[in-house]
Order: sequence, then C-alpha cells, then structure tokens
Amino acid sequence: MTGTSAALHATVTASVLVGLPVTIRAVRAPAVEPSPRRAVGPGWWLAAVAGLLLVNQVLFTVYALRVRSGDLSYLGGYVPDGWFELADGPVMTWLADHTPAPGLLAVCALRLPSLLELPFGMLAYLTIVNWLDPRLYRRLTGTTVLALTSASYSITFGLIEWAMHTVYTTQDLVLRAVSAVLTVFALGRLRRRPSAAPGTGAPRTAAELLAFAASTAALGFLALALYDSVLLYSMGKIGQHVPGAVVAGLVLAASRLAASRLRERGGPLPAGPGLDTLTTGLSWWLALFLIPALAIRYELGFGSRLFAAVAGLLVIGAATTAALFQVYGRLPLAGRAAAVRRWLLGLAVAALVAVVAAAGGLAVPAVHTELRLLWSAALFVLAATAVTTTWDRQR
Repeated sequence: MTGTSAALHATVTASVLVGLPVTIRAVRAPAVEPSPRRAVGPGWWLAAVAGLLLVNQVLFTVYALRVRSGDLSYLGGYVPDGWFELADGPVMTWLADHTPAPGLLAVCALRLPSLLELPFGMLAYLTIVNWLDPRLYRRLTGTTVLALTSASYSITFGLIEWAMHTVYTTQDLVLRAVSAVLTVFALGRLRRRPSAAPGTGAPRTAAELLAFAASTAALGFLALALYDSVLLYSMGKIGQHVPGAVVAGLVLAASRLAASRLRERGGPLPAGPGLDTLTTGLSWWLALFLIPALAIRYELGFGSRLFAAVAGLLVIGAATTAALFQVYGRLPLAGRAAAVRRWLLGLAVAALVAVVAAAGGLAVPAVHTELRLLWSAALFVLAATAVTTTWDRQR
C-alpha cells in the first residue's frame, strides 16, 4: 500500500463517518427561507467558473506555443497519458503570434486551475441539488456542511497533486488551501438565493423527475467534456467533444425550460408511494454523497476499488434507509399493512429493473470512469421512474 492510497483510505473513511451524521442533521433541520432579493443561482456561477477555466487554457496554450514551441516534455513526465494535447490550428496560432509578453502567461501552467477546480466541482454538485430541491440546496449550504465538503475535496485534490509531484506542487497546494477557504465563504453567500421557478421541494410528478434527470445527464456530459479537454490542458481535444456538447447544451436548455413550465402548473395529485420513494431517495442520496463523493471517486483510481465500493454502499444504504422510513411515515393509516406490502413489492420490482439497466450503463465503453457512471445513473433513474409510475397507477 502506497502512502497516497493509505491517505485516501483515511480521507474516505473520515468523509463518510463524519460526513453522514452532519449531513443527516442538516437535511432534517428547518429549511432556510430564501431572500426576497433576486440573486444569481449556482448554475450561473458554475458557468462563470467554467468560463474562467477555458480562458486560462487559451492563455496556457498561447504560452506553450509561443514560449515552449509546443514542447511540454518538461511537464509531460509528471502526468498520465492524455494531457497536453495542444490546439495548434490557425486561430490559436494567430492568437499566440499576436499576444504581447507571452512569458507572463507561465502562471497559467498547472497553477491557476488549482484555485478554480474546487469551486467548479462543488458548484456542479450543488447546482444539481438545487435543480432537484431548492430547500435541500439551502439546507446543504450551511457553513458546517460546506466546510467539511471543501476539506474533503481539497485534501483529495492535494493527495493526487502530491502523487503526481511536479515542480509546481508546493505552489498548487497553497493555492488549493486558499481556494478551500474562499469557496466556503462564497458558496455560503449563495445560500439564501430565491428559487429559480415557482414552488419548492422535490419533483412531484414523473415528468418533473425526468426533466431533472435529463438536466443532470446533460450537465454531467458537459462537465466531463470540459474535464477531458480544459482541465487536462488538452484544448486540442475540444473538436471531438463539440458535437456531443452541442446536443448536451440543447438538452440542458430544453429540460430546464420544461422543468420551469412544469413547476408553474397547478398542484398535481400527490405522488404515489413508489415515485415518492424514488424522489425522496434521490434527495437523500445526493445529500449524503455530497461530502465523500470526490474522495470515493479518486479511491477508485488511486486506492482500492473494493474500499470505494464498500464506502459507496454504506452511503447508499444510509440514504435508502432514511428514505424508506420517511415515505413509510407518509403512508395512509387506513389499510396500511396491505399498502406496505404492495409498496415494498413495487420497490423490489423497480430496484431489480433499475439495477439491470444501470449495469448496462456501466458496460458502455468510455475513456473516463465518470462517463460510465453517468450512463449508469441516467438509466437507473429512467428505468426506476417508468416502473414506479406504472406500479403506482395500478393502485
């Protein structure tokens, strides 16, 4: 066992054992009421951070072409394959040739993204939480949860940074420490932002849940495309991501518009127990994975897959248990025994179908593990929504 894997084990363990009770307490706390003033939501701040990362990579490419003549062998030995595939087309070449004082752009190499990677990751996660349930978003952006999330993510990033030790590692660790503090402060200021659409709470219908799932899948694809090109200093890969990114962008815009329109409709009939369990379970899963998510992800690549699986199953078990107890308490008292039997049987069928669908997603060929996980999660939600909705309608 290497020092990095041992430290990752410790980070995952602490993130789960400390994070679960803290997050559970936050979820059960009264929701913070939104401010009456209009504010910019986490999704727009995420877009701003992504824009800064893209600008940094353009400037880095200018530096690499102009000062290093495209030769980054002095850094290439520190990182895995897939990094530093530069964009060297006519537009970028022209920009490099006409940029004054390109030597000043050396700071863009393996440093400035250390400030932005943490807010990018946390904003992406919290944007999805806000789409699912604005009240849950406000509960999870309290100082304690944000501080633990920032600490877990920053330590994980720092461990990977140390494992790929470069000439800039010490500077990067300092920048990551600064980012950890500033990110908690900045995201805490967004806590009381108003909901983007009328109504609060988790999705009330299958249509709302599918709009959320489509939004999440589209955002996940865009984030992975950005990671593979911009965060790996490989703007030369952007072209291969453009078709998928255009489709994902259209899906994201359409699904968010649909979600807003669905929220503006009058209150529907209460969701059946199956769909209620699915939406409640998603809320708990997203909440409880917030703190340990990044540590578990990197445990897969730099630690032990078995250890990551055990940690992930522990979080899933805690979230599922909490959701089942919560939905059970909402079942009608009249005829509860029969209702419980039918509810649990429907959940068993939905779980079986959804797990089979998710396994198919894991089998999809992909360069990055995250893309297979994205396919798996999307198919799980799609299959579970179809089964639970059908089962509820048979009541």
